Amino acid sequence: MKADTSAKASSVMGKISDDGKTFVSDKDGKSWTISNPEAVKGHEGHHVILKAHVSANTDSVEVVSLKMAGDKMKKEGSQY
Repeated sequence: MKADTSAKASSVMGKISDDGKTFVSDKDGKSWTISNPEAVKGHEGHHVILKAHVSANTDSVEVVSLKMAGDKMKKEGSQY
């Protein structure tokens, strides 16, 4: 039943391109096309955490939501 991974949104951290059309993952440096660039309007060039449907077949992401990746997020990963 859970074979269709595209149905579940994933959280990925990275940077929105300056033109708002691509997203570069921090994890592996992979570049993804943003299929709905209107969802990231105003966040061009920002470091963010996307909640998105990832399509490995087309190397694209459909953004569900995003939030700025600030100091709070960095501290959570390296608390002690």
